Amino acid sequence: MARISREGCRALAAVLVLAIPAGAEQQLKGVLSRIERRYNSLATLVLRFEHTWSYASRPRRHEEGTLYLRRPMKMSWEYTKPPGKLLVGDGQVLHMYNPQTNQVRRLNLRETGDLRAPLAFLLGRLRFRKLFRNLRIERGDEKSILVGEGRSGSEAYRRVEFTYDPRDFRLLQLRVIGQDESINAFRFENERINVPLDPSRFNFQPPPEAEIINDFRDREVR
Repeated sequence: MARISREGCRALAAVLVLAIPAGAEQQLKGVLSRIERRYNSLATLVLRFEHTWSYASRPRRHEEGTLYLRRPMKMSWEYTKPPGKLLVGDGQVLHMYNPQTNQVRRLNLRETGDLRAPLAFLLGRLRFRKLFRNLRIERGDEKSILVGEGRSGSEAYRRVEFTYDPRDFRLLQLRVIGQDESINAFRFENERINVPLDPSRFNFQPPPEAEIINDFRDREVR
């Protein structure tokens, strides 16, 4: 049997060490590309969602309903729990209706806070490397998870986890861990892409006698 020199052993070890990160990077590139391609190219999206969040010792809260999305920048979150709650974005303004208080809060859709980055796949402008750093793939509960961190460190979140189906790169869950250790988790199911949607669904009409609260930093939006 041929003997390998000490120098040959060192060279082989170096190749093996370099091959693992290279393979992982290629896998990461493929996952990023496939998820971005799936969500950045669609025209409409309908899915069921469950949203849970917790903070410190406060009781965990749970909401659920159906999301309707129409590009560009139009969305309607229609809740069954709590019943009657609505979040409707018409492309410029986000209307947030609370049936318990009969109040409508109006915000600039582009100023809806740090969750815009983790939820960018809903708006068709998802660019993982632009939004996050230290991107990597992890495994949890036998599922594939794409993990990223805020680029500047000043974001409200410190870690974001995208659980995806490796067969079609459909997102199954989004988990956002805040700098304050709060946890927002969105679970998605029954996803339907490019189905016909009535444009009137995204034109919000406030309920009778609802109080309207305008909260615009950008005063050009009315």
